[in-house]
Amino acid sequence: MADDRYSLFDAMRALFPTGYLDYQGYQARLQGKQRSLHKSFLRPPCQAVDLFAIAAFLLHRSGGYHHISPMVDGASTSASLVIDETSRSQWIRAGRRWRGEGEDALPAPPKALTDAWRELVRFGKNPLFLNSSGKSRPRPWWRAAMALLAIADEAARDLGFEQGSEKSAQAAMAEVAMRDSIQRDRKVYTVSNASNDQVCVLPKSRTPKVGCTLRSLSHNLSLLPSRGLARAFWSPHPQIRSAEPAAAAASPFNLIVIPLPYQVQAKAFKGTPAKEASWGWFHVDPHWCPSSEDVDSIEDGFDQFWQFVEGVLDSGARDVGTVHGLIFPEAALSYEVFSRLCDKLKNRQGFELLVSGIFDSQNQGGDIRPGNFAAMARRDPGRDGKMTFNISTREKHHRWRIEKSQIETYALGSSLDSSRGWWEQIDILNRSLDVFVLRGVATVTTLICEDLARSDPCQELVRGIGPNLVIALLMDGPQLKDRWPARYATVLAEDPGSSVLTVTSAGLLRRSNDTRQFPASDKIGLWRDDTGRTSELSLAQSAQALCLTLQPTAIQERTLDGRADNTGSQSWRLTGMAPVIIRDPNKRIMDGQWPDGR
Repeated sequence: MADDRYSLFDAMRALFPTGYLDYQGYQARLQGKQRSLHKSFLRPPCQAVDLFAIAAFLLHRSGGYHHISPMVDGASTSASLVIDETSRSQWIRAGRRWRGEGEDALPAPPKALTDAWRELVRFGKNPLFLNSSGKSRPRPWWRAAMALLAIADEAARDLGFEQGSEKSAQAAMAEVAMRDSIQRDRKVYTVSNASNDQVCVLPKSRTPKVGCTLRSLSHNLSLLPSRGLARAFWSPHPQIRSAEPAAAAASPFNLIVIPLPYQVQAKAFKGTPAKEASWGWFHVDPHWCPSSEDVDSIEDGFDQFWQFVEGVLDSGARDVGTVHGLIFPEAALSYEVFSRLCDKLKNRQGFELLVSGIFDSQNQGGDIRPGNFAAMARRDPGRDGKMTFNISTREKHHRWRIEKSQIETYALGSSLDSSRGWWEQIDILNRSLDVFVLRGVATVTTLICEDLARSDPCQELVRGIGPNLVIALLMDGPQLKDRWPARYATVLAEDPGSSVLTVTSAGLLRRSNDTRQFPASDKIGLWRDDTGRTSELSLAQSAQALCLTLQPTAIQERTLDGRADNTGSQSWRLTGMAPVIIRDPNKRIMDGQWPDGR
């Protein structure tokens, strides 16, 4: 039975069991004095990220968020918490003052904040949740909680991003701890001091324009699940204090897709049947790329492989100018080959992002672990000023299950018994996403095949943060408007508004074509964005790759309470696609083999 005695103060204590830093404590620390954390909740936190954690958590757990709506004359009901323009303007002004633009120290909490906090704690002993009826009115503390959420959200406007200007005091204080953790090789999955066994807080990029959810109430901060469910690791852009990020943010982003492998043999799928059941395990034994442990084979063929990749990049660049990104599909490379590509690409002018599915990964101790992973690498200036890559890998969240229809579609019957269901043999040790900030103001993340189709747990992170670009790495057939990737891409394009790019290998697509069960297709990718546009991406018969041009487009978004972000968001739109053709491509690579060095 639910405990109706669980109060607002109980929820706050769960979030901050040892207290939080209030403004008096912050001032004391500036003066070098020791002062314990604030535990009585009589005063608000001094950091916007902590205030947001409290207000958002209370509105979420009480159900108050879905009662909120902007004022529309003649359309409100007694059950709605209606927010008028006067309230919105007051919260925006208070958030701007509390943000501390051009200030080194945090400003004192503005009057609108302290008034709302006093109103909230006045109801601190009240139950957090109450059953409502059709005639229920908004709880008396919801308006105060909404005011605090909005003020905190407005105060965090530049947190997590680099726009070429000095950081506000609120953003700087949160980012000092974030960048310090990253310097010590610790990944960051929350910027709040709230208990991460309760909630995590991160910056965000998009505010959904459909639905009625908590994420619809904020532009700049997201309330995410506790660390035990799933974590989103935030990788900020290097700090730059110039106009460079602002100028680059609006420039086209040229992205090449190499649909490796070009051929997939049925024997690449290895099955281990269960003895007393109609299922079994399968794993992929890639013949197109050596494992990270097979260093000799990598050494023998890597120069030729790089010559092929470089030829593709150079050919694309002759058409579009600078190539900014390169993508390989699911299970295309090993970690070692991916890492060596980074080493080659670090000196390529204008290059920004490398993404690939990889079939093994390397832990911090240097050990190689087989599985199914996504690797992302952003080209950054290192501590010595030389360009390097920030590499991050994460594992797949859901196993692929191959059934009879897929065995027949891809002609895998020689390897997998079609009377069984075959589960992908991978360990699922951690569920996480990597979120990289590109060009200071945009975010990108990856999904791996099944992750796109399953709503738990990673999509709560994706929808909360709202990455500008979601890259789905697939081992799949043709990317058509009426197939499953398009359906699930549409969901994310609507909420939170992300642009979604799916990419698959030419090899599995060609196996599907060769069976002649379906019309032949050359669609190696699919694009869907918030405009409702869905584009199938074709690989010309003579081409080795596809070059896409993406245009970051400034847009204005509004929260559920009616606050606008003054075109502070971006939608990435597809504005061009062209085949990439090289002369005399390496025959072994085109046949789905690793170069042999001869």
